[in-house]
Amino acid sequence: MFFECSMFREESILFRAKQVLGIKGSSEPNLKRSFHSLITRYHPDTGGPHHEGQVRVIIEAYKVLKGEIKPWECNLLENDEIVSSLLPEGVLPFELGIKYEDWLKKRFYDFCRP
Repeated sequence: MFFECSMFREESILFRAKQVLGIKGSSEPNLKRSFHSLITRYHPDTGGPHHEGQVRVIIEAYKVLKGEIKPWECNLLENDEIVSSLLPEGVLPFELGIKYEDWLKKRFYDFCRP
């Protein structure tokens, strides 16, 4: 089998961003609509200052799906606690996969050993 893991971390970050925004595809109107509804719900001016972490995760998810930042540059979407606070009750965050660099090291370590 070529892939030893179910998914790479970069791909799972994209799925987690879609999960945070509550969208299936990445069409522009659905993305904007979902982003604006979540921002208005969790913005510190309307929801209180304790929602600052959630707002940052929502913004990062939006930027990842728009292509403004790369999935491997994300830090906030990897935080299970904040992401799960944005999801409906009983829904777990999408499980993160292995980093591509770690997979390469594990896969080809025997060939590269000194």
